[in-house]
Amino acid sequence: MPSSRPRRVLALLSSSALVVLLAACGNSGHSASSSSSSSPVATGSEPTVSGAFGAQPTIAIPKSKPPTTTHVDVVSKGSGPAVKSGDLAVVNGYGRTWNSDAAFENTFATNSTPDTLPVGTGQISMTGLDKALLGVPSGSRVLVVVPPGEGFGEVSSLPTGVSKTDTAVIVFDVLGSYGGHAGPSGSVVSTGGGALPTITSTALDAKPTLTIPKTAPPTTTSVTTLVQGSGPAVTKGQELVVQYLGEIWASGKEFDSSWSRGFPSAFPVGAGQLIKAWDNGLVGVKVGSRVMIVAPPGDAYGSAGQPSAGISGTDTLVFVVDVLGAYGA
Repeated sequence: MPSSRPRRVLALLSSSALVVLLAACGNSGHSASSSSSSSPVATGSEPTVSGAFGAQPTIAIPKSKPPTTTHVDVVSKGSGPAVKSGDLAVVNGYGRTWNSDAAFENTFATNSTPDTLPVGTGQISMTGLDKALLGVPSGSRVLVVVPPGEGFGEVSSLPTGVSKTDTAVIVFDVLGSYGGHAGPSGSVVSTGGGALPTITSTALDAKPTLTIPKTAPPTTTSVTTLVQGSGPAVTKGQELVVQYLGEIWASGKEFDSSWSRGFPSAFPVGAGQLIKAWDNGLVGVKVGSRVMIVAPPGDAYGSAGQPSAGISGTDTLVFVVDVLGAYGA
């Protein structure tokens, strides 16, 4: 879907697409040991990484040929939960090629927000990255070397200065990961109702169920807290990790859901890159919360609607959004 969002490189390398939430303006597994590799690499021929977790790394490349299959090395091991297949991993990334020290990716830079990778889902177009973080604990720093046949040779849109024959050398700091059944962590304070839709399911680790009243929808956007989280309040410019469900008020039709895709989604908030109801309604919400957003057309997709999703220019939309994490900014 067209978006005004300036996509970072790693986001471009993921083939998982947001269905309708953006503004309408436009392989190899390993164990998480201190050193693990999917291809034999001679001693002294591996890149070396210096710098502390959370700080921009420095990568030294040896004067030797790169590996011919993906190589993974856990540079420093964290103490958080291990990344599982199907998780959305939140990472800071610094990437260069084997033959150039110019960075094609750097989310360690000031005012940057992390990237997200749907691990082990087949949704990453560079297959060498698909399972590279499996088993890695959050809080770890990981070096991944991806040869062209499992990396840039597989993608159609390349970073500036990078060719399809280049080997990618990327350092990831794994900030967290979220599974397909991740949900809010706070206390239930409302189920909606009255003139608004009602949540009729109680499980917080499954897709919620909505009942929409057979009445005219409200004419202004409403944000109702259903589960009150205890985390920090979301601020403008952060990258949010969310689960969400979207339905059309008039028909009750589901038009989008992270639950149906099997892993959470990530979006920038308050930056003019989402529909107004999200951009305005999610700022200030505490991490761990579940909210219901009712968005009339003016704060959703306007008179143009989103025909590809079955949304007309007069449709009011209902969202249930679980705010799982907020990063950056």
